[in-house]
Amino acid sequence: MPSLRVASRAKPEARRPEPFELKGTMASFTVLRLKSTDLELVEEQLRLKTAQLPSLFLDAPVLIDLAPLGDEVAALPLGEVARLVRACQMVPVAVAHIPDQLRAAAVEAGLGIWRGPISTRVRAGAEPSSAIARTTAPDSAHGTPAPTLPTQHAGPVVVTTPVRGGQVVYAQNNDLVILAPVNPGAQVIADGHLHVYAPMRGRGVAGAQGLPGARIFCQKLEAELLAISGAYLMADEIPASARGRAAQVYLEAGECRVQLL
Repeated sequence: MPSLRVASRAKPEARRPEPFELKGTMASFTVLRLKSTDLELVEEQLRLKTAQLPSLFLDAPVLIDLAPLGDEVAALPLGEVARLVRACQMVPVAVAHIPDQLRAAAVEAGLGIWRGPISTRVRAGAEPSSAIARTTAPDSAHGTPAPTLPTQHAGPVVVTTPVRGGQVVYAQNNDLVILAPVNPGAQVIADGHLHVYAPMRGRGVAGAQGLPGARIFCQKLEAELLAISGAYLMADEIPASARGRAAQVYLEAGECRVQLL
């Protein structure tokens, strides 16, 4: 009796998943605007500044802006600059406004070359007391500013448990409502409004994608940093009369204003 041969059906080859995505994105950096080539002085002042709020600057990505140095930049040892930034427990990522003759030195120091514009917002009429400023970087792939308004606003996102130090809670295209304490070192971020109905001791950001009408409402204001749409207040800039009290923060003429509730 002839044997029957069953034809086997070949299994379709499984599609391999893509190993990564490469695309432009908005990113928040700390910008170090160098105004002196005296690196001993820079390191001394940088250590003092970062010691005031270690949880804010710890492991923060740093963009080194050389524009204020002018012609002095030619003598700048970029390897030493990267070393002192790391010594202050921050992470040097890239360098901006660098002349062509220093590009090889920057790459050797482990720094990328930032080609896009740098847009920092500080309080009107005042240069930062140190060479450190906060910035929102533009779209890194295209060199164009990221959208200033979220494409959609829904929500809110409600958090009922304490936000511990080191945690980041982000409400994308939403308001964020926190019903428990925000501890030091924590970050709570909303594209819309931020409400904290408990002590606010960490860092709070509203209007993270540029919504200028966003506000922060806080039952007990003890924050390390407050920011709206790129403008910010450090802890020592929050009025003493508002600390520990119910307050709101809003944007007016490019500045963060604090008003008691």
